[in-house]
Amino acid sequence: MIRRTLACALLAPPLALACGGGDSPFDPTGTPFVVVEPPGAERTATNRSEADETGAAEPEPPGDGELVSLEWLAGGDFPSVPSAFVSPVQNAELRAAIQGALAGQEGRFSVIVHNLADGRYASLKAGDTYYAASLFKAAVLLEAYRQRDSGELDFAKEVEVTKAAAENDLGTLEYLEIEIGDKVTIGDAVKAMIVVSDTTLGNLVLEEVGYSNVDDTLREIGASTMTVSDTELPTTAADMAALVGAIARGDGVSEASRQEMLSLMAQEWFAEGVVAGLPAGTLYAHKTGSYTDATHDVAIVEGPAGPYLIAVLSDRSSEWEPIADVSAAVWQYFAENP
Repeated sequence: MIRRTLACALLAPPLALACGGGDSPFDPTGTPFVVVEPPGAERTATNRSEADETGAAEPEPPGDGELVSLEWLAGGDFPSVPSAFVSPVQNAELRAAIQGALAGQEGRFSVIVHNLADGRYASLKAGDTYYAASLFKAAVLLEAYRQRDSGELDFAKEVEVTKAAAENDLGTLEYLEIEIGDKVTIGDAVKAMIVVSDTTLGNLVLEEVGYSNVDDTLREIGASTMTVSDTELPTTAADMAALVGAIARGDGVSEASRQEMLSLMAQEWFAEGVVAGLPAGTLYAHKTGSYTDATHDVAIVEGPAGPYLIAVLSDRSSEWEPIADVSAAVWQYFAENP
């Protein structure tokens, strides 16, 4: 079976616009993704072999690229997570807090909040389907570490950034100092697809681990709608809660791999949603996804009443404030009801 490239789904739904069916091809400069280097972030010197007198790296022609190290994409501190989650118990007050935060907002929102320590739980439209956008990378993350631990995937393997692969770029390759023809290791590609949400490298990792393998793992952990084999990239809040919960528990991976995954998610640079609603210094690990019809954030947060999982999905276009409002309301509820 011939599968359309995932780029079609990632770059411009509906598919006709991205895959040659429209009069106006998608302009990747119009993407809502904007990379902002966080305060204190500092890269090591470029590893390109040639530089001019100013020290700037000279571009390499396609095919003659070098192995680019992304070792500087280190992980961050992440919340402590219990080895087993307390079963969810519906909580009307928590649900009311979520509804209050979304009162008057236009669009469609789905929310799940689950206190992992005491079970308090609330949800809104958890089964509604959305375009996943970059949330798909969380599924690839889990599968990559599962395959590393089983010996099926070597994180030291090098993959080339081809011209075709770079067509998926949403502006992050230049920041990573990666050019067409360069190579990166699988391990570094995994880092980049989470920390800076790089789509090109995320797709390369997906090709390595296999679409069907990712989908099989999603079904195993209880995600019944989400798939990476459909260019519509469907997912639900329930599926994302199952997926991030599986990452936080370390389902099917070693303890070291569980910690690495959470550490990478703790350093994702897109912090306008759940993270913006948290007090400074709060530990979290999360993954965002956004596009013209999708603005999502799914996180594990070290809360005032114990760690909790929060998933907020919407059909809005890069509108992060409602997600931040929900996040702040949930935090406040747990602070007032420890």
